[in-house]
Amino acid sequence: MIDNRTVGKTIAALRQARGMTQQQLAAAMNVSHQAVSKWENGAALPDIQTLMELTQLFGITVEQLLSGEIPEPRLESDSGVSLKNIGQFIDGMINDIGNVFKSEPKDAPEAVDGAVDAQVVGENAGEEPAAEPSPEGGEDAAEADGIDLAKLLQMAPFMSKGAVEDMLRSCKRKLTAAEIAKFAPFVDSAFLESLIVDNEAEINWDTLRRIAPFLKKEAVDAFARAIAMGEKYVRPAADSAKSAASSVYKSLDDVSQKIGRGVDKAVRKVVRISENVASEVSKAFDGLSADVETAEQRLARLRRSAFERAIEDGQWDWISAHIGEVQDADLKRTIAERANALGKQDWVRANLGGYASDRVIAEAVEEGNWGWLGEHIWEFSAEMQRQVALAAMKAENWQWLAAHAEQMDMRDCVVEIAACARRAGARMLAVQLARYDMEPAQVEQVALDAAGAKDYEFIEMILDLLPGESLCRLCIRMAKAGEWDEAYKFAEKLDAKGLEWLMEVAIDAGNFAAIDRLDEQIRSRQKEDEQK
Repeated sequence: MIDNRTVGKTIAALRQARGMTQQQLAAAMNVSHQAVSKWENGAALPDIQTLMELTQLFGITVEQLLSGEIPEPRLESDSGVSLKNIGQFIDGMINDIGNVFKSEPKDAPEAVDGAVDAQVVGENAGEEPAAEPSPEGGEDAAEADGIDLAKLLQMAPFMSKGAVEDMLRSCKRKLTAAEIAKFAPFVDSAFLESLIVDNEAEINWDTLRRIAPFLKKEAVDAFARAIAMGEKYVRPAADSAKSAASSVYKSLDDVSQKIGRGVDKAVRKVVRISENVASEVSKAFDGLSADVETAEQRLARLRRSAFERAIEDGQWDWISAHIGEVQDADLKRTIAERANALGKQDWVRANLGGYASDRVIAEAVEEGNWGWLGEHIWEFSAEMQRQVALAAMKAENWQWLAAHAEQMDMRDCVVEIAACARRAGARMLAVQLARYDMEPAQVEQVALDAAGAKDYEFIEMILDLLPGESLCRLCIRMAKAGEWDEAYKFAEKLDAKGLEWLMEVAIDAGNFAAIDRLDEQIRSRQKEDEQK
């Protein structure tokens, strides 16, 4: 079974090891940051496609991600490893961005146009890109520019933004708008803006569409106004004030976030799961229930094996020393059964009282060892608890019963014990059992037993526990027994309907004094009901 919390902790550890924020990982996976938060909190799991994207991004297997058993090097903050993995991730992304930005001005140099196409994803990922001809004169032209833009574009996904920006500054010629657009994902937004302005690049709607995802909204608005009005571009004041801070080197991981906001369609097409990958995912999920164990489960299994070996070797002293550490009820039961089978009832009684044999418990009852019984009664079976409770009743150990009643299941004998306790003068125990251990029908049985013994004082003690119909039947029984004074007393708690039933008994008995008295009570009760 997949442990959501284990998967979440693994994702969080891998993300933090690479210095990524939840927002950055969300952009790279084309999900919301709330989704990433749910993964890491164990509230949800990524779907299969997202799961594979995560394994490719972090450079691990599906089993490692789901089980949490990640090699230590993967959890170290190694910038080289992180850049390589993210570089491969963005490498594939560039192809999809190229498909989105198909329309390009004709004045773009061939060397730069071919740079993106030279990136190979899939079967040719390990091959070297084909050599591209240098624009207008080969190496001489590149040397005249001061930098080979085609080769720089090939390496940009693996470089920091600061390094890419420094190399673009060293270019001796002015860059075209098409060339600048190709480097947009790999430079800071402020530098991209200044690159267009400083190179006096002609920008049109098509170029603006390509670079908009990588610019701040204020810059996009200003460029759009300049194009629409045919005016010269004016850099926003707030943006120019922050231009100095924008040159600070940032992690290449931030690229995925910016691309994710601007080119949603391209991000969705980044990872293509092959048949081999799908097979790997299927095998991983099929084998999870058998192979994936948490550290706690593995430790519990090892502890159980240690106790089983100790039983085989007869190491009962070792078991006694460590039995207090066992929380597994099944393991305790197994140890007790094995010890009882070996005739070690005394050992079980001393160390696992709750799992003692019926014979040992019966011996404790015969010996009157109520202290030991009270200590372990809650661990006995329901049948054994009932037998011990009845034994305590026969011994008239009312104090013990009162102290341990809540720990025992006495549903089948509680009426018998309560009635016996009442007759023996232990009324408070009987009331306690009626209040906390009886159903309404059982309370009525105890009350009727008390009425038969004319113990009306006890009935008053449990009167509030009797339902209306039970109290009515109790009053009718008293009336039929000729105890009309007591019947009148308890009838004060009856409603009008109950009084009518009692009056029918008086009529059948020809007791006209009772008829008059009950008729007066019925009228008074009806008047009270009308006023309410």
